[in-house]
Amino acid sequence: MQNNLSSDIIVEMLMRLPVKSICRFKCVCKLWCLLISDPTFIKRHLNLAIIDKDIEHQRQKLILRSSSTPSLYHVECDAMTSNDVMAVKLHFPLIRSSFDKVKFIGSFNGLLCISLEPERLFLFNPAIRELKVKRIPNLYIDINRSLDDRDSRPPIYGFGYDHSFDDYNVVKIMYESIVYVYSLKTDTWRRAQRFSYRRFNSDSGVHLNGAVHWVFARGKDSPLVSMPRLIVAFDFAEGKFRELPRPYDDAENVTAVGVLGGCLCWLGEQQDFWVMKEYGVKESWTKVVIGVPFLNLRPLCFLKNDEALLVINEGLIVYNPREDTHREIVIHGINGRGKLEIETYVESLVSPNVWNWELKEISD
Repeated sequence: MQNNLSSDIIVEMLMRLPVKSICRFKCVCKLWCLLISDPTFIKRHLNLAIIDKDIEHQRQKLILRSSSTPSLYHVECDAMTSNDVMAVKLHFPLIRSSFDKVKFIGSFNGLLCISLEPERLFLFNPAIRELKVKRIPNLYIDINRSLDDRDSRPPIYGFGYDHSFDDYNVVKIMYESIVYVYSLKTDTWRRAQRFSYRRFNSDSGVHLNGAVHWVFARGKDSPLVSMPRLIVAFDFAEGKFRELPRPYDDAENVTAVGVLGGCLCWLGEQQDFWVMKEYGVKESWTKVVIGVPFLNLRPLCFLKNDEALLVINEGLIVYNPREDTHREIVIHGINGRGKLEIETYVESLVSPNVWNWELKEISD
């Protein structure tokens, strides 16, 4: 009885600690190592960040790279109380050359999907410095395509989580019509519903509620510029596309959606954007007006005191909605002066090798 009580108390203490500290405590004794490595503990540690906003803020991080260098960096979101922030370089061993082109596909539950262009995909947990040993297998399609169907543009990706199957998925759209879905659990690709929309760019989709979302246009024949913008989601559980209601119909300048505070956002090119407070409900769209003019905007996350961290015109901005004020964040320590690519993630103990893949921990 005493041993059970002691284990329960230990678990309750460990669950509230940062990931880095927990990893160090694996060396304390065999019992602690077993507790920390247990899948139930890993899920409880993850779920605590979902239900406790203070814990979520503590574990919230940015991962960054400059377009002029392939190196990866991370920043504590808690550090955004200051306008000057220092980035810390991450060791990512797959980057071997300054010519490597790194792209963030997305993140969920602490796992980051990274593309080393053109076709190399990897899963990486920066918090525990663990990489999926076997990279996501290449997808080769032998298909006879007419001249009209050939498309030299890169594929479109999306990364997310299928709650119904407890599986992490990557969706890939290529040749403007063919869709495949990768399953981490089976380490295989499967064919999905045919893609019948038109894209505006090659941006990765944003994940929310078990689906990846983009702005697409319907149809193939009309000029793209005259087509209405649609919110299109690929549902991992159902394996098919569906459309979500837009806040308004006249949306010629909208080419992207985002996620802020667990809500879908409709992004335009003025001083406002729209937030869907209740997923899938048209009447829940709410207009948010900010006192910062922009040509492009991407919401990242909420900070403490309900401030919003946004990328506006390629700069990092902290916006205070109550006072309608904003301040610019300057990030130091990043080599190169190119455009910053930024992805958010919440630190977790979730392993990219969760389904019995051989463990590969990255050393300093």
